[in-house]
Amino acid sequence: MLTEKENKILRSISAYEASDHIPKITDLGIRVAGSESARKTEQYLADYFKGLGLEVVIDEFEEVCFVPSGSSIGITEPDDIKIVGQPMMFCAGTSEAGITAEVIYAGTGKEAEIANRDVAGKIVMFDRDSSIVTDCFYGEVNAAAKRGAVGAIMVNFDKWPFIGTLESGYYDPAKRLLPVEPENIPVMCIGAEDGIKIKHLLEKSTVKINIMIDAFLGKRPHSNVRAFIPGTTEPDKKILFIGHLDTEANYGSNDNASGLAILLELARVLSKNPMEKTVEIMPVGCEEIYSLGSYHYCNMHKDELDKIVCVINIDMVGVGGDLLIMTGGNWIEKDVMTPEWLYKEIKAAADELNYKTVFSFNEIGTSDEGRFNDAGVPAVFLWKETDDHYHSLWDQPKYVDPNNLKVIAEISCLAAMRISANK
Repeated sequence: MLTEKENKILRSISAYEASDHIPKITDLGIRVAGSESARKTEQYLADYFKGLGLEVVIDEFEEVCFVPSGSSIGITEPDDIKIVGQPMMFCAGTSEAGITAEVIYAGTGKEAEIANRDVAGKIVMFDRDSSIVTDCFYGEVNAAAKRGAVGAIMVNFDKWPFIGTLESGYYDPAKRLLPVEPENIPVMCIGAEDGIKIKHLLEKSTVKINIMIDAFLGKRPHSNVRAFIPGTTEPDKKILFIGHLDTEANYGSNDNASGLAILLELARVLSKNPMEKTVEIMPVGCEEIYSLGSYHYCNMHKDELDKIVCVINIDMVGVGGDLLIMTGGNWIEKDVMTPEWLYKEIKAAADELNYKTVFSFNEIGTSDEGRFNDAGVPAVFLWKETDDHYHSLWDQPKYVDPNNLKVIAEISCLAAMRISANK
């Protein structure tokens, strides 16, 4: 049964207030880690928190990032045909003129499929394998490069380009960027319709394609933006609400402006209604590059982690489908699990509010909560995986449902209030 105070606080959470942030954040540009748009987003968030009268601390760290500034892809033979494409994260750039080479199709691009093909000096085109859920295509690109390919093209199974990454899929940050041998190559991601067009041309004649990629690949500073609402009776203990501020080279209205909007709305409501324990609200940098913002937080504040009661991570929750309460995630070398008591607390809060939720295990790793769990801090991830526009330029404000933001904010807030009072 909700108390009068709980009911008052939850009723004050506004879908209108939360959703108003989505276009404002999206309009700041493509928030890829290390970009000027990411910096503008950090400033927008910090200014909003300060406007609520909250103390704000910016934690800065440095990491290797990939910031594209321009790219193009087009067929040059047998006809001049422009194609819509996006660079794969962490691939090599090209000169202003780009590279032009013959294209050879190699199925799903696995090493066994490339082994019997002459790809030296050519651009290898491969399909994104719909039977394997992954964001990482290091294996396919490395297999092509080892056999002398000068470039690669990944074809999505949907009509829009899916922005993949050359990160490895290992959880260990030291292994996230394995070397492409003998050297890195430019890689473009295209949609299914353009892929079919190229395949049809290949049935009739030789096809040549030009790829141009202008991008920065190297170390840049990044930030975690931290805002504090002091606790009323146990200010030395903390509950963290987190959600990432960067994107995978797209506008990220759902992934993760939806999470940021909820953090901002929780800050607005809880700044007037503090909990027993201190609430720290933290938009995190670099989630899209291996949750490195959370990794650095756990290292920078190692001596303070025992003061954190729990972390609630809100990521990509603005679209339809079941709200998933993640119990853990699988990486190549390890599973990272959420404590049972915490995911059950979230479920209990949702049940009391009559919202449907589902427990789930993530087969493609973890989000920011994983770094906290790995450091011994209880952390849970709220997620909706059924976004058709995931990691594409089609992740736009019109697909975010404002009412979803209110639902997840209510669940997160009630769970946090109960934990704050009882843990």
